[in-house]
Amino acid sequence: MGNSAAVLVKTKQLIQLLGNVKQDVRPADAIADQANIKLYQNQGATFESRVNGLNQAAKLRTSVFHSDKEDPDNRELAGFIEYLRLNDERMLNMIFYLAEIKSNQHHLDFDEFNKEEKQSIISAVNQVKALAALLPKHIAMPI
Repeated sequence: MGNSAAVLVKTKQLIQLLGNVKQDVRPADAIADQANIKLYQNQGATFESRVNGLNQAAKLRTSVFHSDKEDPDNRELAGFIEYLRLNDERMLNMIFYLAEIKSNQHHLDFDEFNKEEKQSIISAVNQVKALAALLPKHIAMPI
């Protein structure tokens, strides 16, 4: 009986010791710590609030810098769309997809879209800009 009491005491002590032991680190976490790789975290505003902020800035830019509020000068954006049309149509199609522009209108110049479509395209470009700002910076290419 005395022997079993001693075993119980030792078992209780062992359990307490195990409770104080730090758990093993997952191999992926150990590698990440050694390489100083951090998990992705957005330390700023949400994606939606970033897009809304860019859209508000675009509206403010129109009200301050453009006399024609209904059709402000967007030559830079029109030129960018033409550049994509010639060099990377997939990216242009992505922007049009985000803007919900019908595929039968993808051939139009920016100035040929109506006001709502232009607003949608600008909002889509702002979505891409907000996303680009949030992309991870330390990406390793598998080789």
